[in-house]
Amino acid sequence: MVGKLRPVGSRVPLPVSTAPTDSAWGDHYEAAYFASGTDALAMAVQMACLKSPDMPEPEVIIPAYGCPDLVAAVRCAGAVPVVVDVEDEMPFLDRSALIESISTSTVAVVAVNFLGIPERLEALSVICREHGLCLIEDSAQCFPPLSCHSLVADSVVVSFGRGKPINLMGGGALLRRGHFSEKERSSLENCPQQSANYGVPWRLKRLLFNVVLHRFCFSLIEKIPILGIGSTTLVPHSTITRKQVPERLLLGGVKAFYQRPLVHRWYDLHLLPLQNRGWILLNGINRGEACLDRNIPRLRYAVLAPTSGLRDECIRALTVAGIGATALYESAITGIPGVAPLVRAGRVTSAKGFASRLMTLPSHEDVSERDVQVIAKIMGNLSQVCD
Repeated sequence: MVGKLRPVGSRVPLPVSTAPTDSAWGDHYEAAYFASGTDALAMAVQMACLKSPDMPEPEVIIPAYGCPDLVAAVRCAGAVPVVVDVEDEMPFLDRSALIESISTSTVAVVAVNFLGIPERLEALSVICREHGLCLIEDSAQCFPPLSCHSLVADSVVVSFGRGKPINLMGGGALLRRGHFSEKERSSLENCPQQSANYGVPWRLKRLLFNVVLHRFCFSLIEKIPILGIGSTTLVPHSTITRKQVPERLLLGGVKAFYQRPLVHRWYDLHLLPLQNRGWILLNGINRGEACLDRNIPRLRYAVLAPTSGLRDECIRALTVAGIGATALYESAITGIPGVAPLVRAGRVTSAKGFASRLMTLPSHEDVSERDVQVIAKIMGNLSQVCD
């Protein structure tokens, strides 16, 4: 195999040619657009804090396994992230631990959709209603947001960055159920506005980015240390910036997303025998709780290895074979450098175990069924040796 199959990332689309007649989000959420998904999440938290303006240190609950941008966004909004453990062998909030972590200072819960698999929003919404909390659906890794159909979350956050379901090389959206209140609009108007230039320079950048996604090109740029491809770091965030995203471009991204092949179905088929060797396929139907449409493309395909050692061996072997398999964040969120002093956290035992065994496999439009067969064979051979 020449080059390397990138771990994640789809090509940047062109705008649709005709003026759109429908909103990308339906009629139940009003949208505001930002320079990034982190900005959008920070604004969602800030709006949750507006409901308790006299709270000296508002708290926002986030899962113990996740991107450090969660911490950066909550801190940017002036709140304290409270880290809650996830369920055993699952990336979703442990509901018992969540309830125990709610205090008089809690204003919101961030429910993170994991690599295309939605959180259990209905169950979380019941807890939030009982305690008067805002429910924020972080759908940066998942499209479409579950709430656009179920109307569960108070706010929904979407990202258009590289490596996201809709890749516009930057930008994000905050969707507010109903309409923004007067106070919320005031907060939006106080944000600096970034110019939105999608002319010739942007199109040239798009062309270059799409070329770089090819296997040979990606294998070269991945070796450039300064780019930090695949690294997980905490990047402090201090300002919430708005940026308009043209509707035609956004809908071009939505159209391209729905045209991608359903690679996860190949994984479901060819990796199924590994379940007899202790592997867990996080395919959205485990324990019968996650709500997932199998006709929707997945950002990455996630599996849990029987042991961390076998996970690491598989990543090394797949890398040699030119497959971009990763351990994603590699630790609980509190183990990412710089995070611990910024959060309040109790036990994160399940998150640590999850991080030590998680492996993600590419699921973008350049993955063929032959690639999936190669992946399954390598994983199967290594699993057999370890039996």
